[in-house]
Amino acid sequence: MTNNKALDTSDMRREFHKIYYNEIAPKMEKYEKERNFILFKLLLVEILIIFIFCLSLHFLIQSIQAAAVNRFLIIVEVLLVVLAILMPFPFSSNFSKKLKNECMDEILQAFGDIQWYNAKSKVNSYMADTDYDYSASSLFSSYNRESSDDTFYGSYKGVRFSIMETHLWYETSGKHRSVRQVFKGVIIRFDANKPIKNNTIIATKWDMNIKNRWFSLGSLLLTVVLLGLGWYVQDYEILVCGGISLAAMVGSLIWEKTSKDKTILREIKLEDPEFNKRYRAYSSNEVEGRYLITTAFMDRFKNLQTAFGARGAKCSFYGTNLMFAISTNKNIFELGSLFTPLNNPKQLQKFTNELISIFALVDYFKLAERIGL
Repeated sequence: MTNNKALDTSDMRREFHKIYYNEIAPKMEKYEKERNFILFKLLLVEILIIFIFCLSLHFLIQSIQAAAVNRFLIIVEVLLVVLAILMPFPFSSNFSKKLKNECMDEILQAFGDIQWYNAKSKVNSYMADTDYDYSASSLFSSYNRESSDDTFYGSYKGVRFSIMETHLWYETSGKHRSVRQVFKGVIIRFDANKPIKNNTIIATKWDMNIKNRWFSLGSLLLTVVLLGLGWYVQDYEILVCGGISLAAMVGSLIWEKTSKDKTILREIKLEDPEFNKRYRAYSSNEVEGRYLITTAFMDRFKNLQTAFGARGAKCSFYGTNLMFAISTNKNIFELGSLFTPLNNPKQLQKFTNELISIFALVDYFKLAERIGL
């Protein structure tokens, strides 16, 4: 269900507490009983695994004493240890997914015009062509694998938005197969409420997964490893692969610096020395780039990464959109955990704070205003 009331963040907190104590808390009592039952089943499974481990360890010790080591039992022991470590994850994941599927829509009533989609849902047309948006934003280098978990779509103070918990990779095939992480975190897209003729981006200084480059710092390190390995083992094929990769990187950088193509993003230096130490700004039009990245915007953006406790943050002005990409390994937008009691609102308050902090970006960056940022 979607609530179309125009709420501000303080209204949302009041609505959440009202809905929580009147509707969610009674329902959580039922899920708390289910949580305890699942934990009990998990405990029984772990006890069974430990019992089998001890039994096979007993026979393994006997085989060692008899000077006839049973390799099969060694493999069984290792597999049992791995199984015992990994077993809680599917139990926890399935429980969390069930909570979301059965409670998310009800909880979101507190947040106005917003809808939630899981990985299997049919998403709103506003979010349908994510590949196009990711490419147009220039915030990500090439990727060929994508996984999205929680996705939200809605409107706050007249500003449409989408929020996606996303993981992007680039995978190569063949003899020297590799998988490189391009991005992991939250991607937030807002309507900018102003026409943007060119593309302007900001990214943390160490982030090379931008500007639609096919390479990154990881790719550069991989190239160095290939060259070093090829030279060490005297493998001509590996050396050629490393050489081609390095030549392509150098050629791409030279073309970027010398080309007269007006769509190329070139670095622009801003008037804030502290900002320039932490971030790099690029634009296909320096005049518009400086117009968009005002002193006030820089001050707000500097606090964004700290506020989210993220490893990195970047943003892009493109078309009529403003996109933020916040890198984090944290599992966010969770309604509850198998290992945390559900009759305590702490986890749901965390979920509320995560969602409201994103709504607050509309106010923080003045996105609802039609003039300037």
